[in-house]
Amino acid sequence: MSFFDAVEQAVRGFECEGTRAQDFRLAMAETVQSALGIGSNRRGSPYEPLTVSDAAGGSMLVRWSDGLVSRGALTRAPAAALAEVLRSAFEGRYEDADVVDFPEEAAVPGIELYSEETARIAGGENADALPQVLEILEGIRARSGAKLLDASAQAVRIRRRVVTSRGFRAEGESTRTVFWLGLDSLAFDGFESRTPFAAEEVGRRAAWTAADYAALKPEAGNAPKGPTTVVLHPRTAESFLRTFLFGSLSGSAVANGRSRFSREDFESGRIAFREDFSLVTRPLIPMGVGSFSFTDEGVLAREVELIRDGVPITPLLGLKYARRLGMDPTPAPGSIDGYEFTLDTRVSREEALFGPGRCILVHSVMGLHTQDPVRGEYSVLAPQGVLYEDGTCQGRVTATLNGSFFEDLRSAELSLVDFEGYACPGLKLLVELS
Repeated sequence: MSFFDAVEQAVRGFECEGTRAQDFRLAMAETVQSALGIGSNRRGSPYEPLTVSDAAGGSMLVRWSDGLVSRGALTRAPAAALAEVLRSAFEGRYEDADVVDFPEEAAVPGIELYSEETARIAGGENADALPQVLEILEGIRARSGAKLLDASAQAVRIRRRVVTSRGFRAEGESTRTVFWLGLDSLAFDGFESRTPFAAEEVGRRAAWTAADYAALKPEAGNAPKGPTTVVLHPRTAESFLRTFLFGSLSGSAVANGRSRFSREDFESGRIAFREDFSLVTRPLIPMGVGSFSFTDEGVLAREVELIRDGVPITPLLGLKYARRLGMDPTPAPGSIDGYEFTLDTRVSREEALFGPGRCILVHSVMGLHTQDPVRGEYSVLAPQGVLYEDGTCQGRVTATLNGSFFEDLRSAELSLVDFEGYACPGLKLLVELS
């Protein structure tokens, strides 16, 4: 019997002190993955050994026939152990009249997220796949002149099932490949796909990181001060977006008064961003890194407008906070790749960096997690900025970025910047440097 079936059978058949599971929701996953890394030039070092693992687990929500509620974690275990898990959950049950999160039968969207070739690598059946990726990265390090390479390659196969007592049943398989590299702890990046990366693709993407390394290696001296054009690399842009924008679009933050926005902001039609700024989810693109069919709560994937022409439309809502706010649940992609940003001013990386004037490309910042996500104000150190003067790379500078991200999202100076190979755009801003 599979792990999925064993858990479901155990929950349906459990009874204690005359009490049984009246309603339940089970979210379960089986994961098989292989990984191999390089630590300080050493392939398969003690910190990056070849691993092949197989795990299963998940979560459960149960409302018992006495009206009380339990939540718990699930792991692969013998039937007797599952009985003990359920007994422990039963003994820890509590009152929560707010819990009605048991979706009913629904048609689950079919979307292809699975690669058989990736699944074979994840299960250790293709022993050469991960070493071949690392061999390419070792060649990139040698050609870049970097002294140290830290890298990893991974393949994952995931099988998921969400089932409820009210007839909802969804199951699907997905795969993922990832490789990551860092050169002299100065330039670093990671790339993800549903299918294995071809050798040429690994080399092409790793070469972008080597180009970043070449630009960051020489020091340009002091950074400019005052208002300066700044381009946030997609990695850094994502960090800003998650901290401030997505932090305030969180349903729990809105419901608990810890958001920039209130429920009324989503109902009033008031403009909160630049009038040409929009944000939607795109979770149904076949083999998309940010795509999915259903959430662990049993919410079906669908495209959702979060911001339309500068107006907040809906927060990101799970079942609990959708109910509390009286709004529809909004299934959220787990990856930034599942979102689409729109702005009338959109330029290429080359246009942003190699035009006239001065700008700084910011590869990373420090201290973003300490900023106030509601006010949106930031003052963060950017130790890995690259100064460009009239289209010529001058080298690495360190600067402090000061501003308000919500004001940035209203500014006429804002542009989205397309970087090849990145779903999240970079952001071009006018920022006060100190």
